[in-house]
Amino acid sequence: MRSIWNSCILALSLCAAPALPQASLDPYLALGDSIPFGMNVTLLVPGRPLPTPNQFVGYPEIMRDLSLRIRNLTNASCPGETSGSFLDIAAPDNGCNHPHLQPGQTPAELPPFKTTIGLRAAYTGSQMQFAVSQLLSNRNTKLVTLSIGGNDLLLLQLRCAAEANPAACLQTRLATEVLPAYAINLGRILAAIRIQGRYSGKLVLLKYFTPAADVQSTLAVAALNTAMEQVGAQFGAKTADGFKAFQLASLPFQGDPCKAGLLTRLSATVCDVHPSAYGQRILAVTTLLTALGN
Repeated sequence: MRSIWNSCILALSLCAAPALPQASLDPYLALGDSIPFGMNVTLLVPGRPLPTPNQFVGYPEIMRDLSLRIRNLTNASCPGETSGSFLDIAAPDNGCNHPHLQPGQTPAELPPFKTTIGLRAAYTGSQMQFAVSQLLSNRNTKLVTLSIGGNDLLLLQLRCAAEANPAACLQTRLATEVLPAYAINLGRILAAIRIQGRYSGKLVLLKYFTPAADVQSTLAVAALNTAMEQVGAQFGAKTADGFKAFQLASLPFQGDPCKAGLLTRLSATVCDVHPSAYGQRILAVTTLLTALGN
């Protein structure tokens, strides 16, 4: 049943496939966090050699494989990047430039991803600095995609976990601290892309999916996506609805993306928060069709 449903979802998503080669999206610059990077925690096995960046496959690589008009892809994403650290490497993040805390897990702390495993694009400064430099050096860039903000929520979740009332902490700080700061940071990122990078081409922001079926997670992600869409509209950015795409694919599984096979499976009943290969393909198709739309 699952394989049949997955095939149906992909078939529906790709119904416009004959139109994909018609628009040029090359060169393509992908920006963001672990989602476009293609984080797969099953590759990070204690005691085994560290994987190389090219062993991870995110939706930008799948987009390149799906579209005949994407050949020159630069994927500058960094796992753990927050909207703040995207602008300034000294800002708190979830493992890109700083150690990644793993409460209750072994090891309890992982070193910065950028300086251990490394990135597909070699840079030491901020992702913002690299993006501007890349755009100025490649004035014919046709597409920029951005996935940023998910780690802002994850850091908030870590901060609130030790509070007496984690749910109340999440709700209050999300509204009063995280979302306002995220909107400001995202505005600065998009302004730099458009103004400092002198980029006037297609700009697509990918909405986040919810990694769990619970109401609190869904509302928090939806609030972040709303802020993303509102800020993005001010800079002529389109939004690819990864949120709805995952909801649709999870419908036969009580809205659970883990049961739907959209997330990387850690055991028979537990999934990581990152997309599986199937989940990445859903995000790739959603983003590609948005980029090709008018």
